[in-house]
Amino acid sequence: MKELFLKRLRVVFVVISIICLVTVSFSANIGRVHADTAVKEDYYTVLKQLTEQVEKEDHTPLQEKVTWKFKWLVFTDVTFNQENATPEHRTLDSNDQRYAKVVADDFKKSLEAANPNILVDIDLEMYTTPIQVTTSNNDFILHESQIADVLAAKVPYGAYDSIFALSDSLGGGGVTKATYYSDITRGAAYSGIGLSKLHVNNYPEHSTDRTIEYSTDIALHEFCHQMQMAGLIDSYPDVHGSTTYGYTNDPKNGWMKFYTDYLTGNVKDPKTGKLIGIYPEMWRLTPRYLQEIVPIIRGGIWGFRPSGETDQSIDLLEKVYIPVDYKNMYGSSWFDFYFKVGSEEIGANNIKSSNTNVVQFLNFDNAIARMKVVGTGETTLTFPTKNGSYTYTKQVVIYDEKAAQVAVNGLFEAADVNQSIKLATDQQAIDNAQKLVNSLPDNIAVNLQAAIDKAQKELNARVSMPVLPTVTEDTKTIVIKGVPGARITVYLPDGLEISKTISANGEATFTIDNQVIGTVIKAIQSLNGKVSLEASTTVKQGAIAAPTMESVTTENTLVKGTGLAGATVTIRVGTITYTGVITANGTYAIAIPIQAKDTMITASQTKNGVTSSIVSIKVIDNRTPSAPIVNTIKDSDTIITGTGTQGDTIQVTTSAGVKYKSVVAADSKWSVTVPSQLAGTTISVIATAPNGKVSPKNDVIVLETPQEGKLTTNDFTISKDKNIVGTFTGDVVTFRVTIGSNVYKGGTLDKGKGTYTFYALDKAIQPGIFKIEALDKYGKVLDTKTANIVKTSTEIQVGTGTVTVNGFVIHQDKSLTGSYTGDVTAVKLVYDGVTYSGGTVANGNYTFYALDKIIDKTKTAYMYGYDAKGNKIATSTISLSDAKDHNTNTVGIGTVQTNDFTLYVDGNITGIFTGDVKSIKVRVNDTTYAGGSLVSGQFTFYARDKISSTSQVVVVDGYDSNGNKIATSTVTVKNKGY
Repeated sequence: MKELFLKRLRVVFVVISIICLVTVSFSANIGRVHADTAVKEDYYTVLKQLTEQVEKEDHTPLQEKVTWKFKWLVFTDVTFNQENATPEHRTLDSNDQRYAKVVADDFKKSLEAANPNILVDIDLEMYTTPIQVTTSNNDFILHESQIADVLAAKVPYGAYDSIFALSDSLGGGGVTKATYYSDITRGAAYSGIGLSKLHVNNYPEHSTDRTIEYSTDIALHEFCHQMQMAGLIDSYPDVHGSTTYGYTNDPKNGWMKFYTDYLTGNVKDPKTGKLIGIYPEMWRLTPRYLQEIVPIIRGGIWGFRPSGETDQSIDLLEKVYIPVDYKNMYGSSWFDFYFKVGSEEIGANNIKSSNTNVVQFLNFDNAIARMKVVGTGETTLTFPTKNGSYTYTKQVVIYDEKAAQVAVNGLFEAADVNQSIKLATDQQAIDNAQKLVNSLPDNIAVNLQAAIDKAQKELNARVSMPVLPTVTEDTKTIVIKGVPGARITVYLPDGLEISKTISANGEATFTIDNQVIGTVIKAIQSLNGKVSLEASTTVKQGAIAAPTMESVTTENTLVKGTGLAGATVTIRVGTITYTGVITANGTYAIAIPIQAKDTMITASQTKNGVTSSIVSIKVIDNRTPSAPIVNTIKDSDTIITGTGTQGDTIQVTTSAGVKYKSVVAADSKWSVTVPSQLAGTTISVIATAPNGKVSPKNDVIVLETPQEGKLTTNDFTISKDKNIVGTFTGDVVTFRVTIGSNVYKGGTLDKGKGTYTFYALDKAIQPGIFKIEALDKYGKVLDTKTANIVKTSTEIQVGTGTVTVNGFVIHQDKSLTGSYTGDVTAVKLVYDGVTYSGGTVANGNYTFYALDKIIDKTKTAYMYGYDAKGNKIATSTISLSDAKDHNTNTVGIGTVQTNDFTLYVDGNITGIFTGDVKSIKVRVNDTTYAGGSLVSGQFTFYARDKISSTSQVVVVDGYDSNGNKIATSTVTVKNKGY
């Protein structure tokens, strides 16, 4: 129990922690423990009484009867499945069962005879159901883990103090040795006992030549183990060491004498000469009783004590004293508290030292809490459980014996406590020394305390110093307190001395002139030839008036006013302070941020450590509000929102001149409800402050609402279909159909079904393809699809044939060339998903102009062949390459020319391009957009959502195929055309 740290660490406290939990359950039942303080006081009061009884060797019998409840289970049919031997089947017959009753009665009589006020209540039960257990070779004792299910069924939790399990064995026994068995053993101690016929001469009755049976001797032995493992004291005899205490084995009665002395506290320790064992008070602490009072965490030990001293139990110490120059056996200042029981319940992250300037908590591992001494003083160490139900606390005092010795000696002349106290020794010096001595352990403090008492007595015999009042520059009269009848002499800074005798009420009054701030007035008093120490007071600044403060508006950034020259003025706005020094002419000006109206501003001034009262004002609203911020307005909006200054009135005026008002809320937001407005119209917004001043106007143009939509379409069959049909979603309102060079707009929509029709009987009259575009309410294209125009199947006779195509070199070739066979009468180019019609087809060969179409070799390209009826009958993939692949630095030549763009009328920027222009980009102010469509020397670029003002600078840049910008044209933006 008191070995060095490394040895304790190796055993990981398993051996140490067996104590207590063999007889006390700390599972969920610990919830029965009440308040932490009450549990601790009850438990530790019991321990203290028990310790005192052992120390005094007090064998006074218990004053009341105490009942110990035992459960004896006799197993009559057990098969022991041995680890490396043949299974052995052992049974007990009716005679054996009768003999078990003899042993139980023997055990009861032995305990009750040794302790007259102990009542032993044994519940003896024969367990006749056959069981099988796994065991090591030749071990026929039943261990608790082997019969856990039987214990759970037969033994109510917490109903017994001890459980004995008897089986057929020549002898021997076992006792619970691990804390986690407390649940298995139902909150009771546990032992396995061999029911033996050894040394029996009258079986199955009691032997005629023995006081107790051999099996009773075994039971008493194991019960001694159980009592020892309660861990209530440190001085238990060794149950296996009877011979070391001078006992011998009686051939007829075994070790009965040793066990009865053990259980009555009458074993004499050969080392100390004291009587040790189970004292009467311990018998009162049955396991059932301990369950009610024992805290979760206990058995605290202070390890690594100074100078190699042995470890010390701390549970019963009110305070643990540790010197500030403490060094453990390793020469370091850390020390350990470790716990015999309950360490696994401690929440390591919640261990605290209440004063980390005294002791710091370092870590907690393997039941060890490691702390470090860092300074003198007192701290409370707390070790709470993980669930917060209980907290183990210990007061730790770190004392400085050397400092206490120096402080006490310093009270006396020549630092010798045998001499008188120094003239300079005052009550403060004694109090300081007393504080250091108070932190010492009693055995160290006793002599130092005697010296302090001597110093105090001598100081009390002195004439005390007079007590001077506070004196300011304005003081005319001072009242000095002292000993009645004593003579007081006052020394003024200008050298004047004034003396008076103190009246019976202990006061003397002096009239003085105004004194200079910072000078010192001194005084002494004398009585019966003894003179006090000199008292003094420094002349202070008198009370000062508050400074003045000019009014502050919402536009001011300076707080101005007047005050005492040289004083520090403090301006406070909310929780923020601003300071400055008042000038020699008595004025100040302190910079602050602009404040909102009604903000409270206070001012005070401080001089020579004296602070005036405060003066306060409220900020006056004098601002002209800024133009309110208006969020984006769309033509579908009926609520216009924005932000401004709280309390301002917002006025919204529509293009029709209708006005709507709102007040800015505390969160700086405002909103008004208006009818939806047309895109392109202007909304005007102003703010009016409570002072009547009006902000500049904020004009906002109503924008289009973003539209989305998709369509599908079907092929159109000539002489069969009347309409192009398909489906649509979203914001589609009309369609545009392109057949050849003809463009048609219209269509009928069924919004409920999401379908449309577009009359094309008179339009789609020749086989080919058509393009259909879904348009929104602004005429913007939302989606585009293409489909075929075909003849009815009865008229269609599909031809046969092939097309071949030669490779096309971008920046070199102008036309695609190839050959065809069979019924091919026309060809079409499909490049990057776009189909182009054209070309010349004759005499088995064809050409197709592609210079303006194929510009990127990374795209896919195909040549389709068609018969006379428009049926696609042949396909060939076009191989693309670029003549500039080996001349990447070549810059193309070309131009772009833009048309004017009219706001809210035009949707696209349009124009023409020439030469090597292959792509365009549009710049609107500092933002660049890529895209657009370039076909046959003309380009379009959708820009309605990008251009919203005639003040915007809009430029179109043309790029060659290598990404070089080779042309630029500025777009003229005009105002709306209506």
